[in-house]
Amino acid sequence: MNKDATRAHVLRASVAGTIACAFVGAGALTVFSPTLPAAQAVEVDVVTGVMMANSSHPHGPNYVWDNYVMDFSFDTSGKAVTEGDTITIQLPSELRTRATHFDVDDKNGGGTALNCAIPAGEGQSLSCVFTDYAKRHVNMKGDIHVLADMTRESTSDSFSFTINHTVTLTATVPNGNIVRNTTGYAPVDPYKYGWQLHDGHNDRFTWEIYLPERNITSNTINITDTFDTSHGGYKLFNDPVPNAWQQTRLYKWNSLADFKADVNHQHPAQSVKIGGSVNGGTFTLTETADGFVASFPNSNSDAYYLLKYYTELKIPGSATVGTSFKNTAVVNGKSTERTIAIETVGWGELEGQLKTTPPTPSVTTPPTTVPSPSESTTVPSPSVSTTVPPKKSLAHTGVNPVPAIGLGALGLALGVALMRRRQQV
Repeated sequence: MNKDATRAHVLRASVAGTIACAFVGAGALTVFSPTLPAAQAVEVDVVTGVMMANSSHPHGPNYVWDNYVMDFSFDTSGKAVTEGDTITIQLPSELRTRATHFDVDDKNGGGTALNCAIPAGEGQSLSCVFTDYAKRHVNMKGDIHVLADMTRESTSDSFSFTINHTVTLTATVPNGNIVRNTTGYAPVDPYKYGWQLHDGHNDRFTWEIYLPERNITSNTINITDTFDTSHGGYKLFNDPVPNAWQQTRLYKWNSLADFKADVNHQHPAQSVKIGGSVNGGTFTLTETADGFVASFPNSNSDAYYLLKYYTELKIPGSATVGTSFKNTAVVNGKSTERTIAIETVGWGELEGQLKTTPPTPSVTTPPTTVPSPSESTTVPSPSVSTTVPPKKSLAHTGVNPVPAIGLGALGLALGVALMRRRQQV
């Protein structure tokens, strides 16, 4: 086989391969060129402090089941905070919250800066997310407030809050540690009490009627309970599950002293369901169009009773902040009333500075200059000479023509030799 032809083939293949590799390399750079990752939300460490206060007994003592307000202050100054960034605050296990979600708004009307939520239960976490407000503002400073109740005693007046799973902040509650109330409330006349449930059922309420027997002389204790019909009204709720705690019951303590000693009403002498026996008779309760009527025999002694029942709203969505629901009970001619106002259990406010927009640089367009035409626009035609000029040296251009001429001659000679060689093959 002709070695020169083979060499030429290899040379052409090598050049082609080199070109192909160049194109493949360019393609590879295009396909695998890195792209900037999308911005991801992060937990931002902007919470600067926490405070606690007893809203049930501001001057103490601090009792179990009192309501406490937490105040979380935050400041984003010097921090890169943007939309979607979050704040997470773990509450102590002693605090019980009601499920809620709320906004933290600009106090000057600039919009909502944070959306916050916390579930129902003990030791829950508050989660807040920055809105697009953070894209337009810097140096955001404000407070987030959460209402919770204390579920048990404590040996200390300090409570720890975990911020973003890593940072611990401590708050001291005024007026000492948490204690149990050892003297129960026992009014001498019929008394009505009630509250919104904390177990996630915002449409349900607990109602209690305190019934001191010593001031009722009738042989039968009669109760007429009237429900509020505003905001759609509410109705009795009895959990159908056997022995469920959300069922109507009449509780009896044998004396006023026993009732006072059982502060949390956990140890009655008797618990009676509707239709059950008490004082040698029956506890009856019949629903009416706007409430119920109930009765049971009077033992004519020093017993103390607590009628406890539950209601639910006919329109669940009507339990909004600011609405209230009244309940009135008439016990053997004596009237008592209670109103449950739906209060917010989470709120907040802040101030922020608008981000400054850098000024747009001005563009100056230089004036257009039109060149003046030369005086003569006629280009003279060169004269044509038919006389061959004498030989003279080439003009000096800075390039030596000799090597180029030599290479040309060499190429011509190689071409002729190659043609002759092919004729011999």
